Amino acid sequence: MSWETANRNLITKAISELYFEEIISQKVREIEKGLYTLKIEENLSYIFEAHKSIWCHLIIDESSLKRTDGLELDAARFFKEIQPLTKMNAITLANFLEEMLHTLYSDQVILKKRISSRKLSQLNYLEIESYLDGHPKIILNKGRLGWSPDDLSAFSPENDRKIQFYRVAIKKDLITVSHQKEKNFSEIIYADLEKEEINLLKEKLANKQCDVKAYYIIPIHPWQWENKIKIFFQKDISKKNIVFLASAGDSYKPHISLRTFSNYSNSYLYDIKLPISILNTSCVRGIPAHYVAVASEISTGMEAIIRQDNLLFNSNMDCLKDIGAFSYIEPSYKDIVGAPYQYKEFLGAVWRESSVTKLKEKEQCLMTGALSYLDERKKSLIGCLIESSSLTMEEWLEAYFKSVVIPIYHLQSQYGIGLVAHGQNTLLKLNNNIPSGLIIKDFHGDLRLNKNFPRETGKFFPDKIIKKLDILPSDHIIYDLITGHFISVLRFISQALFLSHGYKEKKFYNLLGMIVHDYEKKYPTRSKTPSLLTPNYHRVLLNKVRFIIGYQDTAQRPKPQLGNPLLNPLIEKDYFHV
Repeated sequence: MSWETANRNLITKAISELYFEEIISQKVREIEKGLYTLKIEENLSYIFEAHKSIWCHLIIDESSLKRTDGLELDAARFFKEIQPLTKMNAITLANFLEEMLHTLYSDQVILKKRISSRKLSQLNYLEIESYLDGHPKIILNKGRLGWSPDDLSAFSPENDRKIQFYRVAIKKDLITVSHQKEKNFSEIIYADLEKEEINLLKEKLANKQCDVKAYYIIPIHPWQWENKIKIFFQKDISKKNIVFLASAGDSYKPHISLRTFSNYSNSYLYDIKLPISILNTSCVRGIPAHYVAVASEISTGMEAIIRQDNLLFNSNMDCLKDIGAFSYIEPSYKDIVGAPYQYKEFLGAVWRESSVTKLKEKEQCLMTGALSYLDERKKSLIGCLIESSSLTMEEWLEAYFKSVVIPIYHLQSQYGIGLVAHGQNTLLKLNNNIPSGLIIKDFHGDLRLNKNFPRETGKFFPDKIIKKLDILPSDHIIYDLITGHFISVLRFISQALFLSHGYKEKKFYNLLGMIVHDYEKKYPTRSKTPSLLTPNYHRVLLNKVRFIIGYQDTAQRPKPQLGNPLLNPLIEKDYFHV
């Protein structure tokens, strides 16, 4: 039944998110309390039980979904039926269905291994990620265009297999490198290799008549080598600028983000982020060279800000520093202005601190996006954590908001720093299942600056760093928190708590509103950051972007669209202590 269940779940998610994005909302009607229809044509509707959330999306009971014509639920048929509403042209629709089929293929793997939230709560952070469904907002969240079923079996997080990277020598004078000042780049890249392995790799390189001292030996994902590097860098390979050596080093396991890997042999050693140039969710997953030259300095600045700020330090906030990074753009593509971005992101790596190194005794962590996990009995992971803690629901949520939301908001309000705080780059620390702190990571692309950042921020970010960061208007960058965390993470956490414990969304956001209100009274903004308690929020649309731009190459990563404003669920008069 996994095929039927996967189709049912995907259609349910699509109706919910496309209603939120106002693409099908004019065709949806509540015909009686809690019973809705999506009218496709005169004699065809989808009918389902649902209620409207505080965020104006539909929380649907997927088991109730059916067609009025009696045909089985089929996701491909559904997306073809709503083509007049999505306005996808035929070429985009055909590509969309291919991405949908890839998503369904992986969805079935996850469905077959689904476990209870109680069991999930007992696993470590990396084990948890192999059970998760992926991005909750993006309908086709496991497209992975470019991977075959064999590739998925070998490399996807849900298959939970260990990976050993290829080791490749590359001429030192060709690549852009950055690293922490107290570290040697060779020390970083050889951290997961035994001394005997290093000697053996160098011996292999010397046997190919290469000057060992002129090269760095770096890891490359096996798929990337076979499918991209061997083709696009064949000139460098023929000239021995790039030399394949062997598979070597520790075993790794992938995060749900696909490109980031944790060391399975020694969890205290660095995570490694590698390009895997497949289209997944919104873009092709390479390593942008733009940030590599300053990657380590950005995270050093972030760490310095956290350590000297009383609120951030006392809230037990940490960041995972980028210890080292490198990038090499194939020369034939380097000078093509406006070339599709993926051609300049094939070869690179980022070495990052492991989250384990930031945990105190008895602490554990998990990505915040995992909290909304619901098992087959509609039991939520966050609910299990709360039940096994010593706190009430309100006490636990207050601890979460003060550990996660307030520190991220503080970075914006006091330093003009925006982190796109989605469910993967914000890690919740837990002590006896009680929120105890926050770890943030991934500062190349997900970290931006408010154009009104205060002078103090310049003490931590020199001009050469600021020039590499995206700088946005104050009223735009606040959406790194609102869309990144409120709408893409908290929206689904509050939904999960309602489904599993009947905890009303109004109470959830009432509590958050009071905490934000108290914070704003104590900390007036120093960067013209708009209040989180404004009457309306922008409705940021992600799925609509794909419908509009299709699947053709672009010089830049796709940007979101805007819909009609949302009423801010954090504000009602009775929320605040006046």
